[in-house]
Amino acid sequence: MDNSKKIHVHFMGICGSGCASIAMLAYQQGFKVSGCDSAKEAYYADELKKLGIPISVGHDKSHLTEDVDVVACTPAIFDIDPENEELKEAERRGILMTWQQFMGRYLQKDKRVVTISGTHGKTTTTFLAAEMMIDGGIDPTIEGGSTYRKWGNGGRFGQSDVFLCEADEFNRNFFAYSPTIAVINNLEMDHQEYYHDFDEMLGAFRDFLVNGGKLKTLILNGDSEGCIDLLSLVCKEECMKDVSVIIFTQDPEFELSLDVPYTKVVWRITKKSPEGTSFEVEKDGTVHAFHTNQYGDYNAANCVTGILPSWELGVSDEAIENAIGHFEGAGRRFDLVGRYHGAGIYDDYAHHPTAVKAVLTMAKEYFPEDRVMALLEPHQVSRFTHMFDEFVDALCVADDVVIGKTYLGREVHKGVTPISKEQWEAASPKIHVFEDQDEMIKEVERRIDEEGDSIIVNMGLGRSYLWSRILVDDDKKE
Repeated sequence: MDNSKKIHVHFMGICGSGCASIAMLAYQQGFKVSGCDSAKEAYYADELKKLGIPISVGHDKSHLTEDVDVVACTPAIFDIDPENEELKEAERRGILMTWQQFMGRYLQKDKRVVTISGTHGKTTTTFLAAEMMIDGGIDPTIEGGSTYRKWGNGGRFGQSDVFLCEADEFNRNFFAYSPTIAVINNLEMDHQEYYHDFDEMLGAFRDFLVNGGKLKTLILNGDSEGCIDLLSLVCKEECMKDVSVIIFTQDPEFELSLDVPYTKVVWRITKKSPEGTSFEVEKDGTVHAFHTNQYGDYNAANCVTGILPSWELGVSDEAIENAIGHFEGAGRRFDLVGRYHGAGIYDDYAHHPTAVKAVLTMAKEYFPEDRVMALLEPHQVSRFTHMFDEFVDALCVADDVVIGKTYLGREVHKGVTPISKEQWEAASPKIHVFEDQDEMIKEVERRIDEEGDSIIVNMGLGRSYLWSRILVDDDKKE
């Protein structure tokens, strides 16, 4: 876009995971970028500051100088602070949009868009597919919902006409994109604060797939009941008749009950070891073998989900194997942050019971001699209210469970009441709840010293990333 360098984009909520990635990508593409955020400290702030992007604390209409052309906000702000004067001023000037809309209108214009969506693994799969496509010579532009360690941010500007991005269903944010290739890695109920039920969420995914008008290939997880439910909806649409459907599964006997032409891809894990995970992918009668140095079945599944759109774009097995081999992972995905008295402190983004269980199961499987503590910051009261039993089951995979203060996020003004300490602790003797951060940290440190916990998996979205840093810093002080 010839005029891109003249456009000043101001991001509201710039330190959020997705908003930060787009702000960095816009900066790299030549836009003038500024931003503000209500948080004084945030996980993504350091990377923004490294680029020299000015960040103001709080929201004030004085941020919107005369040269601001677009205000791209995080959708959460409509729930958290809908009446703030900066938002109202942007609306008055007719320059307000979400950062997703900014990406769709400005950054994805005239591109072949590849979207990665679903409940779990979107960010990791996006960065895996990105590495595969880069090694395959495609040179795509990338947007991911976190920081990719190798780049130091979540975006990458490429010279080709391919734009690979994570597509989030909250607030129907993915309606801003028109994919050519759409990947749905799995579907479960989530975002209870926005969707009334699973059928409403499925309807949003259906509209996302059929309304863009550019879809050529749909890639679905056949082992996810939600994905098959989605296919049963979209296959009835006239616009889907010329769309190629690819279904990947771990079940060699899988057969689709719907009257839909499709290509079946079967994958299987062949070996697990301290060196990682080996797996095979069979398509059209040919078996392709790969190895990742990452742990966990879900990471092998993320690899498969990234391989399929890469194959569609002509990426070779050699390039894919090379990409998987040097993949460095997304930020806050079982990151070893440091140690406290010898115990490994790992950070993870998990906030849904399926993800929590997968991460803790992986920790127990790959570190069988260690006691594992789950340290959790609950995120979104509605999610925990609707899935309380599932969370208890997932957390109790660990040997110890410590739960901190609930991060309300988008529900801060909705009058919701977090699950009580009494309800949590009545659910399992493993669970211990602390509203005060200092008390919680002291309890974690006590348990490490007295119980011998040697793997601490710190999970959550809001402020929990700081907990790991506090533990590591405390160790350094001694």
